[in-house]
This record gives sequence, structure tokens and C-alpha cells, in this order.
Amino acid sequence: MYKMPNAPDIRQLFPDRVFTACCRIEDKDYVLRREEYDAVKDAVTKRRNEFGAGRMCAQAALELQGTKGFVLVRNPDGSTAWPTGIIGTISHSDLWCGAAVARQSDYAGIGFDIEALDRITHKIAERVLIDREMDWVSRQPGDENRKWFTLMFSAKESIYKCLSPLVGGDIRFSDAEIIPRADGRSFETRLTEKISSRVPSSLILRGRYLLHEEEMFSGVVLIKKQAP
Repeated sequence: MYKMPNAPDIRQLFPDRVFTACCRIEDKDYVLRREEYDAVKDAVTKRRNEFGAGRMCAQAALELQGTKGFVLVRNPDGSTAWPTGIIGTISHSDLWCGAAVARQSDYAGIGFDIEALDRITHKIAERVLIDREMDWVSRQPGDENRKWFTLMFSAKESIYKCLSPLVGGDIRFSDAEIIPRADGRSFETRLTEKISSRVPSSLILRGRYLLHEEEMFSGVVLIKKQAP
């Protein structure tokens, strides 16, 4: 695990053999390589800073995993081209950035997301959450609504990143139901038949979350079920 001072420990979002890095975007100390800079040369400064922080975290996570010096370019669809045999995920908010990587031999998919609590309004939640999720939130203390709205939004984003390489990009917010567990750090996921039918039955999603300085961090992995 690699993190800047005062950064949340996003390592706790993932099981063993997942390598992570996290930093404040303003604290990044990374010079984009030529191939990386070409991807954002026409972008505004804010976007270049976010991109640079993402590449810094991704490189730090890869080094912890054992891969050094790999230039992370973009695929034609805009996704990150990870080294052969490696899966990875990057996310940022206005303040934070993080990345997580793992070997494909250990996990079939990985997803990570960061969302600010003040960004996910009730209006947004009504568009993103399904009726059962809205009902669940309505039964929680009223001052926790933003927390649960943001968790469910973030978890769905993480699930999309995790599953889309496997099942294709046709995943909607309504295809995943998020069910927070009583432990205060993990959640269950129920997928619609449209999506679950494309995921091998030998695989299962595991999701965790943490709240840090009014920002929600979520992470999911697609793992092999344990033999009985």
C-alpha cells in the first residue's frame, strides 16, 4: 500500500494481492511522460492535474505489485492500457485520486470510485437508485441520507468499472442493487439477470467502502468462489 500523508487507507477496500495508491490531487509530484501528455495536451489545467495524479497513483500501485517503468497509454476507447496480465482501476474526485491494481490470475475484475457527499443530491439519487434502495435509505436516520446516496452511487460506478470489460459496456445503474452490511464497511450486490447471466457462476463480487473527510471511497473485486 502507498499513500500520501493524511490520505485515506484505500488498501482496506480490497482483499489480499491488490495493490493501491492514494493522494490529494494538489499533492501530486509526477511529470507526465510524452505518451501520457499527448492524451491531455489540449485539456484544461484541472483535467491535466487530475490525469497526472491518476498516473502517479497507478505507477505507484504497479511498482508495489512489481511492475516498474511501464508507460500507461490509452486504448482507442479511452480506457487505460494496463500491462499484460494486470487489471487496474483509477478514480478521482475534485480533491482525491487513487488507483488499485492486481494480477488477472488472482482476480477477474476490479473497480474503484471516489465521490464527494455534496455532489450526490436527492435528485440525482432518484435517477440512480432503484426503488428498493430508496426505500432502504428512507428507513435510515435522516442525517445519513447523503452518506447512503453517495455510497450507492459510488458502488455502482465501481461495479461498472469492474464488470464492463467482462460483460460489455451495457450496464445501467439499475442493473446493480447495493445492500449495505451491518459491519459499516462492506456491501452486497444483486445484479439483474441481464448482467448476472454474463458473469461466470464461479465468480462473485465483493465490495467495501469507507468515508473520509466527506468523501466516499468504494472498491469491488470479482473473485472465484471458495470450494465448499
